[in-house]
Amino acid sequence: MKSAFACASGLAVMLLAGTAGAAGKKPAAPEPETAATPPALNVTTATVNEINTCSRGNLADRGSLRDVTLMSKGRDGKERTLKLKLFWKPAKGTGEGRLNVRVVEPKDLAGASYLLIQKEGAEQLYFYLPAANKVQQVSGEDLNRPLWGTDLSYSDLKQLQGLAATGPTTRIADQLVAGLPSYVLETQLADGTPQYSKMRSYVDQKSCVPLRSDFLDKSGKTVKQLEADASTLSELEPYWFVTAYTMKDLVRNSQTAVELSDVYLLEQMSEKNFAPDTFYLKNE
Repeated sequence: MKSAFACASGLAVMLLAGTAGAAGKKPAAPEPETAATPPALNVTTATVNEINTCSRGNLADRGSLRDVTLMSKGRDGKERTLKLKLFWKPAKGTGEGRLNVRVVEPKDLAGASYLLIQKEGAEQLYFYLPAANKVQQVSGEDLNRPLWGTDLSYSDLKQLQGLAATGPTTRIADQLVAGLPSYVLETQLADGTPQYSKMRSYVDQKSCVPLRSDFLDKSGKTVKQLEADASTLSELEPYWFVTAYTMKDLVRNSQTAVELSDVYLLEQMSEKNFAPDTFYLKNE
């Protein structure tokens, strides 16, 4: 059994080549990409490792920037919209994940930032809130608190980049998701995510893009679900991507829509974006 890679990502990426420019300027015109196309899988015999490797083929292997819009709606009908910037850059040498998410709007939350660093099989999470003017490390039950009034928690937020779930993973019976044949991977989650005990990931067999993720509690009940809008599944060879998701909290009876921009590859991105003492600053 192996660790699951992209259980709820979707946020598998559309890559438009560009260089880092001044703030507010558009990236340079797209250039041809050279990433290798993942080998076709035998849908009958594909292993967890092979499926995860195929999914990784849809993710950026360098610094990138993506705009994200979260639109939440509670059971009281109240709506809230947040606009975020998602910075991604694998660690040099190891390729381990580093994710920086920064709030742009609304104004009262602008500047709030989240940093996730994967290192040697463990995760470090940090949060900065301008009103408090200090960095806090996030752990334990705090990981499961709703973030910025949405249905995403600190634990869930990393799914926007398709980062690995921690725990033994097995392939179970395939299913159809939005009419598309999908692999199903079931992960026994580590103790670091006490809200969930298992996660089931449904991965499109053609594109290797995750189409749905079910989060189960200790009783086996699905308490949250992240689902792609399969109508937005598209290809920009050799990459596949989806640009819309919905996260449903089945306990609170609320949901958050997630809209994603293209991904802009950045040839230069400051390491300060991924350091615990500087990640919340406007680093060029």
